[in-house]
Amino acid sequence: MRTRTLIPALVSLAFLVLLLSSPIQLAFGSPLGLEGKGTIVGKVVSSDGAPLSSANVVIIGTQWGGASVDDGTFTIENVPVGTYSVQASVIGHETQTLPDIPVSRDGTTALEFTLTSRPVGIIPEVLIVHNKLIDEKDSQIGHVVAAEDWEGLPVDEMQEVLGLKVGVVVKGGETYLRGSRPGEVNVAVDGVPVKDPLVGGGGAAFASLALESTEAILGGMDAEWGNAQAGVINYTTKEGGREFEGQLFYMTDDFGQPDNTFDNLDRVFLGLGGPTPIRNLTYYVSAEGTYADAYPATPRDRSRSRILNFISIGDRKSNTLRFQSKLAYKPGPNYKLTGEVVYNRQRSDPYLHMWSRVGYVQTYQDTLATGEVLKRRGRWSPVQVDDTYEYYNPSNRTPTNLDTFGQLKLVWNQTLDQSAFYTVKVSRNSFFVDSRVRGQNAWEYEGDRENDLWFNYTDGRAEPFFVISGDYPALSHRGTLVYNLKADLTKRYGSHSFKTGVDVSYNDMSYYQVDRPYRTNSDGEIGGTRTEYHYFNPEGAVYVQDRWEHEGMVLNLGVRFDVFSVGDQLDLSEVRDRIKKQLSPRVGVAYPISDRDVFTFHYGRFYQIPERRYLFDNRNALDGRVQGNANLTNMTTVSYQAGIQHLFNRFVSGQFSIYYKDIFGLISTESGASLGTVGNTLRYVNRDYASARGFEATLTRRYANGFSGEINYGFGVATGVASDPNAAAERAFVYLPISEQALDWDVRHTFSAQAQFADPGNWRTSFVCTYSSGFPYTPESRDSRELKPENTNSRRLPSSIALDIQAEKHYLVWGQAFKLFLRSRNILDANNITSLSPGNWPAPPSSIGDDYAVYYTETGKAGGAYIGEDTNGDGLGDWVALNDPRVFLDPRNVRVGLQLDF
Repeated sequence: MRTRTLIPALVSLAFLVLLLSSPIQLAFGSPLGLEGKGTIVGKVVSSDGAPLSSANVVIIGTQWGGASVDDGTFTIENVPVGTYSVQASVIGHETQTLPDIPVSRDGTTALEFTLTSRPVGIIPEVLIVHNKLIDEKDSQIGHVVAAEDWEGLPVDEMQEVLGLKVGVVVKGGETYLRGSRPGEVNVAVDGVPVKDPLVGGGGAAFASLALESTEAILGGMDAEWGNAQAGVINYTTKEGGREFEGQLFYMTDDFGQPDNTFDNLDRVFLGLGGPTPIRNLTYYVSAEGTYADAYPATPRDRSRSRILNFISIGDRKSNTLRFQSKLAYKPGPNYKLTGEVVYNRQRSDPYLHMWSRVGYVQTYQDTLATGEVLKRRGRWSPVQVDDTYEYYNPSNRTPTNLDTFGQLKLVWNQTLDQSAFYTVKVSRNSFFVDSRVRGQNAWEYEGDRENDLWFNYTDGRAEPFFVISGDYPALSHRGTLVYNLKADLTKRYGSHSFKTGVDVSYNDMSYYQVDRPYRTNSDGEIGGTRTEYHYFNPEGAVYVQDRWEHEGMVLNLGVRFDVFSVGDQLDLSEVRDRIKKQLSPRVGVAYPISDRDVFTFHYGRFYQIPERRYLFDNRNALDGRVQGNANLTNMTTVSYQAGIQHLFNRFVSGQFSIYYKDIFGLISTESGASLGTVGNTLRYVNRDYASARGFEATLTRRYANGFSGEINYGFGVATGVASDPNAAAERAFVYLPISEQALDWDVRHTFSAQAQFADPGNWRTSFVCTYSSGFPYTPESRDSRELKPENTNSRRLPSSIALDIQAEKHYLVWGQAFKLFLRSRNILDANNITSLSPGNWPAPPSSIGDDYAVYYTETGKAGGAYIGEDTNGDGLGDWVALNDPRVFLDPRNVRVGLQLDF
């Protein structure tokens, strides 16, 4: 444990020394003011030679810049000696960049920019912000990651890139921003929401090579963004340019032999873009296929074949296709129409440890007194003992999950004049998830009763943990269609920049779920529990935002008005307020306190509509399940944050922030009287509350002299009444929680360091080191039946650490950029715990509750176990270790690949 604690400290210390120490100033550049300074002067004109006033002229990668005056001239003084790229932009014109501009000591460099006309609405604001080390006008705090920032990193998914950033915690496939629940994050593509309103998940997942940039807003969201308590993740997809270009990528961990692989992974990506025969019409299209027996691999029987004894083809545990296509048409200098199609499809099977033991099960025919003949199961064996033993692979009897997402989108931009433009976005999002065993309907599932999953009829006893018969007793499918219209208008009046807009959606949601299909409910329908519904609901919002610039200070004021309706399918007697309304103010300040420092502050009230399943699920169920409640109101977060951006030198910048969030109206459950039943029923209510506070620090070193790097450190506290809305329904408490406890994702310390060393065009090596203090867990005992709320998450798991490396070799092949790379993840092969109790359903015969947590509490060992026979005579059953791989993060893996840019 001491070694694991020292490693991140040593890495951090070494990286800080490398970043800031004076002996290596030649690598980083000398501190500002020690090299001498010069001046850049020039003029900005239009293509017809007319001077352009109010043009923004910036030195890319620095804070320096200026604005042109009425005659188009500009001056930038006190520029350190060096060579720069200088960029000029103005509303209604193309941006122009002049590279390799020298600045000499006490010298003056003269430039001239000639800008051609273009629509205001398509100025690439995100990229301009990205090229600046600090932003003196925005009170939002977050991270903008451009394509070139992650291209050389040893990461597979964009979620992993965001997980390296301070304020972002990734756990169990979910993303948590600043201590909030995962459903409190809004996800958008090019500004259009892509979040499933029924269950809250973001269905869109993109190939990282198909993205231009990704922005994660952690706090200080402008009024444009709504229905998000925690923050926003906004993806910007690539668009074709004026010249044809493409990218081919292939990666594998298959090294030529069936047993010489880690995850049996193959990933291939192809992206193409450029002009079309139609003037001013460009295209971009990309497709990525990823096929892997992802950790932990399931033992399901599959058919496979190989090409050239190297590439394995056939069904695997996870089979993913991602497709994206975009057309952009500019009928005139002030207009632009964009159409985009996105389609994701993933077919996968889950690893269920209880269903992972492959072998042979004794079978025989049993004739009942009624004359009915049944097939019975007996003893299990790893080998076939005789002809009565049949092969049984329970993994073949687990669900296959099909998850698809599709988006159709049209975007229209138009410039009205030099100070105004508007954007209209129309989209249709579709979400579909289906989970069932071997494509069967409920009445086709094998199994007569739950105990038969484990029962050995030969010996008259049950297997303690692993199943020996039947199908996994559950199936479900759900579908959601979302129609969205979003329109924004931006107008500048003097020192004020106004933005106003509307956002309207219509949701069509259906859900069908059956558990234990071998049972029949009170209505004679198949299923021990059964949910089936189809609901519709509209919602919308209007907002206005003003950015006022006055004597260097920028004041961001905004207000958003949200309206939500539960729809007209529910009787008026069931709904107190069919239409729910909410007003949320936003106030932010950005103030440059020096030429190297910007101070920001933001206050905001953020509201979020509950996931619709909490309104509509099980509304008429009287069998102990939690009923949906159409009277739920919006959840609320009141947020405060303050931050400082500091420019250390022309390569190194820092962002430091503190935040506090008070969160209330969260979804919980309570028991109460209900019509149609004598006893009480459980229902969802707005009762839980939570809070989050912390400190964040990011230190970034831009690429120069063969090196770039980034350090992120965060200290955060996330506490609340409950981590799960169903906590009170699923666990018996001695008394209801009345105070805040650590939430499941409460990680107090997070640290990440990135370093890239490169000789451009020749080679590049990247290192990523991550460290986090342990997640909390609840200690359990064998004889506990009720839990004291103060014991919830009262202990901590061990800290986790990982080191990932990628090495690349670059070549020119027929004049095109080509690279070979090797990527190693978790090179230290650290045994990090990701989920102490991943869950086993239905509960096996040996279960005494949360067995995995009891086992860890008693022994300090992770991996799960069940209680077997008492072999040592102490009167207690002994633990039988299961070594469930779901408890741990992926072990070490090594992959190789190639990439061709043309």
